[in-house]
Amino acid sequence: MKLLKSIGFAAAVMFAPAMVATTAQAAPPVEAFVGYDTFRLAEISPDGKLIAGVRREQVGDVLVVLNWETKKVTPIQYARADQMMEINFVEFKGNGQLIFGVRQKVKIEAGNASINRNESIDHAFGWVGRAYASNVDGSNLVNLYNPSSSGSVSRTASTALISTLVNDDAHVLIAAPRPGGAELRKVNIKDGSFDVIDRGSLFTVGWVLDKDNVPVMREDVRGLGRGTAWLRRAPGTKDWIEVARFMGLERANSGPAFEALGPALESGQVFVNARRDGKDTSGLYVFDTRTGEYKEEVHSDPNFDIGASVLDRKNNRVLAACYLAQKLTCVPKEETFGRHWRAVTRALGEDRNVNLAGRGQQGSKWLLSTNGPKDLGSYYLYDTTTRQLEYVSGQRPEVEESQLPSQHIVNYKASDGKDLWGYLWLPPGVSMADAKNLPIVTVPHGGPEGRDNWGFDPFATWLSANGYAAFQPNFRGGGGQGRSFAQAGWGQWGLRMQEDVTDGVKHLFAQGIADPKRSCVMGWSYGGYVAFTASFQNADVFKCSVAGAGVSDLMAMQRWTRDGEANDPDVVDGGGAGRNSVSYKYWTAAIGDMDRERERLNRHSAAQNANKVGMPLLMIHGDQDEIVPINQSLLMESAMKRAGKDHRLIVLKDTNHNYTMDQGDAWRTVLVESLAFIKSHIGPGVSATPSN
Repeated sequence: MKLLKSIGFAAAVMFAPAMVATTAQAAPPVEAFVGYDTFRLAEISPDGKLIAGVRREQVGDVLVVLNWETKKVTPIQYARADQMMEINFVEFKGNGQLIFGVRQKVKIEAGNASINRNESIDHAFGWVGRAYASNVDGSNLVNLYNPSSSGSVSRTASTALISTLVNDDAHVLIAAPRPGGAELRKVNIKDGSFDVIDRGSLFTVGWVLDKDNVPVMREDVRGLGRGTAWLRRAPGTKDWIEVARFMGLERANSGPAFEALGPALESGQVFVNARRDGKDTSGLYVFDTRTGEYKEEVHSDPNFDIGASVLDRKNNRVLAACYLAQKLTCVPKEETFGRHWRAVTRALGEDRNVNLAGRGQQGSKWLLSTNGPKDLGSYYLYDTTTRQLEYVSGQRPEVEESQLPSQHIVNYKASDGKDLWGYLWLPPGVSMADAKNLPIVTVPHGGPEGRDNWGFDPFATWLSANGYAAFQPNFRGGGGQGRSFAQAGWGQWGLRMQEDVTDGVKHLFAQGIADPKRSCVMGWSYGGYVAFTASFQNADVFKCSVAGAGVSDLMAMQRWTRDGEANDPDVVDGGGAGRNSVSYKYWTAAIGDMDRERERLNRHSAAQNANKVGMPLLMIHGDQDEIVPINQSLLMESAMKRAGKDHRLIVLKDTNHNYTMDQGDAWRTVLVESLAFIKSHIGPGVSATPSN
């Protein structure tokens, strides 16, 4: 089996990054931005001698084990692409075994049972997941869930790994389906035998344990999968008590309202991310499942929501609390860890996000995952004893640093005086000092309670690598900066949020960075709504618009959320939540009330204003979009035809809403067609020469 070129195992160097800038050259191929990573899901063994991960080859996913001392790579398991399979997680179980997941994409025909007991899907695709154990040499492969052990449960029901039980050499915990719901099983990794530890409801999707491996938190879905509830239970008791509930389609919240992470130091206590009463941002806390009280604040920030934190799962400690400010920020909570963390992040450079991919239970070897505007993803190994940092592998197809754009933070003031900021991408070889009169594409994020991050973005990176400035405004209504910032966008679709976007690009015009005669907008999901709305509201700012999976008619979107689409079995129907559902109530608050605000909603809906569209419009939509139904683009297409306006609709077959690895062909179409459309209307991007 051919070894990945990127696993080159260069000699160790003291704190040296892997890539060196070269001269500017042609834009990277689109394959660098779509499809499967060439190497992903890397993990390190407790003793630090082995690295396991998934290598993508023509056959599909290959689980490989790298012996770091001998530099030998051994392929041990396969998930075949022609059977629509992929490996979706990898965990070490001691130094000699691996726990990994395989999931398969299956088609659901009309009239058959759904693959997910909480959804109703016809004529669609979904994933079926299984968990396996294997020795690190590939021997003794054990399926940790046999459907025949669960009575009449469909063979298409999925399992999930709950805990590897780091202090138990022989067992793991998995969530397994059963006729009445889900059950928590303690499974022997040698033979697949199991004991039932706990039983959940029909809607239970996971558990969180305390330090004694007692299930004290449970996660259930609500509203046909559109909401999530967390429940607590004191050790030694039977009754579950609801603690918190997400609201909104796909849990569209700015940071978690409540999310259990793992065991804390005391019995019955867990670490949680939560937005406490009276707090605007979410923080990291110790939560007592006996009383429902927060026992300790580990870390919070007044401006940003705490996100993924670095946990020592063997010793039940927090090593660092992390959040997305303008860049990824991790605040060490343990002195020795902090000293090494600061040295590593300083060595890798401020333009890279650094994540701890694995630490091992002995803690002397760290596996680091990095990414940034000029790093599409890399792995490094750090030895805390020798303080050596070694490059292990890239995660994407190899791209020269000089082919990638640079990313910058731009501060600007909105027209109402609010201080805002965004990311500005500049083409390869163009510095901020050189940035003059560039063709520009504004790329608003989705959600709208999502946000853009420092580092790779499929739209912005691709467009800028092809010679365009790309601007990602951090407009009000976005996530990660507390509830007040997110809720500042409620009722402001087409209004304040739209103005925040256009105010940002106008600032770049005024600075002489961007050419107002060569300006387009491109967005996906809520960003697609911005692009739709810009086509008739912002013809003074943009010369063309690319609306991907966007909302064109706010009234129709609200009706779909409430009622679904009758007699339409050919799409995934994520609508039909009902008038009293958390989804419909959320979108009524965030978008507006159909009964009382019809005029405003129509005024800011592109499908109701197609006769006012003042620029060419490209629409792109997946035919299995369960978040924003394709009918939103079909409505706009019909309206544009009636109005005699310049438009085109590209329908992506068998494609849902999200940018995922398995939909590489669809996303290749999105990037290539969008670039060609933009080029045809505002001309080619710049061909820059490197700055001296």
